[in-house]
Amino acid sequence: MKKTIVFVACSLLFFVSCDKIFVHVSGTAAELQGKWQMDDADTVYFNFQNNLFQYQIYRMPNVMSQAYGFYYVRENKGLDLALLREYAYFPLDYLGWDTLRSVTGLDTIFQSFTIEKLTNTKLILQSEKGKFSFHKF
Repeated sequence: MKKTIVFVACSLLFFVSCDKIFVHVSGTAAELQGKWQMDDADTVYFNFQNNLFQYQIYRMPNVMSQAYGFYYVRENKGLDLALLREYAYFPLDYLGWDTLRSVTGLDTIFQSFTIEKLTNTKLILQSEKGKFSFHKF
């Protein structure tokens, strides 16, 4: 009985620790998967999963706001992030990202970054607006 319990527990730990298997990505995109907390602002999170991007921020105590979009990893260590205004329930203008206008009125805000460092625990992004450092949450 004890062997069965140990086997089940080890199997669960193996599958939880190998989440990259389930999202069908590899390389830089696989290392990027997960939730990253901004080092200089402990209330800002970037979340990446299978080309989907979520921006989270605590704008008021105990009130989490989020916006949804997508991301694309380029071969040259480039990272393009886009947030869809229609899926944001708060203004995103303070980010200072570029706006891609749409004839339907469903604008997207967009920012290109260069990945300076990406490890299991550290992410550093560089853009013309500055350098942003994150740690795995």
